[in-house]
Amino acid sequence: MIKLKQQSFWYLIILLLTASTFIFSQQNSTTHTRGKLWETLYNFGFIGDPGAWDYTQVTGIGFYPGFSGYSFPNDELIANGFDPPTDANFHNFRSGPWIIAKDAVTFVPPAYTPAMKNFLLYHSSLATPATEDYGVVTSEIMPFVKTENFSENPGFNPLLPEEMNYVEFATSTGITVKQRSMAWSYPGYDDFIIYDYLFVNTGDIAIESIGQIKNYQQTLNEVWLVFHSGIQISTKGVINFHYNEKFLDSAVPAGAFGWHPGSGYTDYYNIEEIIPGDGRGLLYYSRDYNGGREPVPWDQYGIRNNWENLLRKVPGSPPELQDPAAFGFVYLYRTPAQGSTADPFDADPTFFNIYSDELDKFQGKTVDFQGFGLATYKESQLYDFARHNKLPSTNGRLYCWYTGSFGPYSLAPGDSVRLVVAEVAGTLDLHEVLRGDPNHYLKNFTEDYQNDSVAVDIRRNVEAVRNAIKWGMRVDGTGMPDVPDSPPAPFCKATNESFGSDTAIIAVRWENNAEGIQFVDGSGSIFYNGLTDLSGYRIYRGNDKRGIWDLIADIPRADFGSYWNTETERYEYFDKTIQFGFEYSYYVQSYFTPLNEWVSANGTQVPGLGELASGDHNRTALITARPGPVEIDNGWDVFVAPNPFIDGDPSHSFPNSNKIEFRNLPERAKINIYSVSGDLVRSLRHGPDELGNLAGSIDWDQRSDSGLLVAPGLYVYVIESETEGTIGSRTQGKLMIIR
Repeated sequence: MIKLKQQSFWYLIILLLTASTFIFSQQNSTTHTRGKLWETLYNFGFIGDPGAWDYTQVTGIGFYPGFSGYSFPNDELIANGFDPPTDANFHNFRSGPWIIAKDAVTFVPPAYTPAMKNFLLYHSSLATPATEDYGVVTSEIMPFVKTENFSENPGFNPLLPEEMNYVEFATSTGITVKQRSMAWSYPGYDDFIIYDYLFVNTGDIAIESIGQIKNYQQTLNEVWLVFHSGIQISTKGVINFHYNEKFLDSAVPAGAFGWHPGSGYTDYYNIEEIIPGDGRGLLYYSRDYNGGREPVPWDQYGIRNNWENLLRKVPGSPPELQDPAAFGFVYLYRTPAQGSTADPFDADPTFFNIYSDELDKFQGKTVDFQGFGLATYKESQLYDFARHNKLPSTNGRLYCWYTGSFGPYSLAPGDSVRLVVAEVAGTLDLHEVLRGDPNHYLKNFTEDYQNDSVAVDIRRNVEAVRNAIKWGMRVDGTGMPDVPDSPPAPFCKATNESFGSDTAIIAVRWENNAEGIQFVDGSGSIFYNGLTDLSGYRIYRGNDKRGIWDLIADIPRADFGSYWNTETERYEYFDKTIQFGFEYSYYVQSYFTPLNEWVSANGTQVPGLGELASGDHNRTALITARPGPVEIDNGWDVFVAPNPFIDGDPSHSFPNSNKIEFRNLPERAKINIYSVSGDLVRSLRHGPDELGNLAGSIDWDQRSDSGLLVAPGLYVYVIESETEGTIGSRTQGKLMIIR
């Protein structure tokens, strides 16, 4: 065990964080959003959010790929036939650590004097009714300390992760938990979140019933550390495939995170690297039966009549895959038990079991997430649960609970144990997901799914997180994960630069912040000097919130001068390969290929890293390519697109499928839209936007001035110029909406 007095490393880390990075105000919950995998944490160890069950979810939970502005129903009735279809893939329901101490002293009521108990239990991921505690005193728990350590910000420290959350708290076992979670945005290292736990026998015992922490020094002779996960691959397909006008007969009362067992669980499990002595900790993950390609054959709920057209994103292709990811956890490091000579990086649990929610029983009781806790099981039964092995049938009809237990440990006062796990995900290329995987790279359960593109991707991401541990941690339990740092992501923006209606042009401008920084590696030598090492910039364009990008330009260092504007002191690129009326987002990627080996934080020499590039987190806001304002001195030439508007046409531009655009407008104008009976439906004001950009078009979202979606039918529009020189000039026309 590691003695408390030897844990100066942890305090040094906190000092480094304080000295070199930006620390946010403290908080009781937080969300990792730096990489592609987003997750919500609570400061008592809980990972996930039970709000997903009752549709009050407002933050990402196992959200992969994560992005801002996602749509998710906030009510069961709304979820039944949710429109627009949800675009969020949530995978994690309830995860986190437990601690079980056998035959230990605690403070017993009514006088709260020390007395021996058979079991002391802390948990963060079991069901907890109002009458039951987690084994913590929430009022005594420190809020999270959230740290952002970004290379594009001042104070960047290349030896620390990009995004970190730290918390520590006493538990009912007398063991204090020190928890740090870490994430990165660098391509190749952005598909995982690392959870680093240090369990220290401080003697601080949390007594929830009186809201106090009392200290009792003792040796804990049998301690089990448990990591428990509840995983259901995605809520997206469940919500988007189904509708039943009889709400209670629909899929949604069962909850998007798992249907009733007789009606349609759709997951299967995978476990890998379970061979003792292979030097690699166990990996477990779940996948959907068919990746959300279509409703499963045994689906007993009502299917939407138009689900294929509703979910088709690319004309002529199959519907978008709804649930394509693999999602799970991998054990990366654990302190070996006393007397063991095991490799700490060979972090296989002592016991491991998998149960399917509501389908399996333990000691005669159904394992149901709603009652899986002290309300159903005694502490002795949870002790037994943590100390047995079980694998269910692999039949593709599961909702998996994974439990790995490490021990037994004997902890004298001051002793500690370290456990490091990572949440990890993988999927096939998002372009293929969007197109519905027409080449069938994602295999169904009845095919060779264990070697398809999704399985290959999650294994590649697991290898990356194992490298992060290998490059940062030491056998003695010190150090922290490390990955090679990419150049800073350039700050960029996009503006509409179209002239008239001849050519659509969007200008992308970015700063040279990737050229003005240098940082060292673990040897203390300069690893990246932007003035000499930056290889080039790439410009990517997309129109999907998830970050589905297409490369449109690659600018090598030799060509930098051709794109530099000396007046604005920015690079600029004019994109002319776009269409009016469509919305686009851009990001600029900086990249370089190291010529020398990289030395990691723990001194590992890593040659031949290959190219390192920045991520897409500094992407621009969506911008529409609009025709510039036109002169109307010689008459109007307004037209409306699409006209007629046909609901469900997949060619409508993201993200507003109801958009109707008025084009060839003067600089300023007023647009009134009337029903055929002459009632005013909507008034629109056209003019420069908040940045002063001019345009010759304006969008209508088919909503009235009161915010209601208008009925299908024929409408009349009247446009009046408010542009100097033509004020009062009018034109009118008709448009049709077909649903």
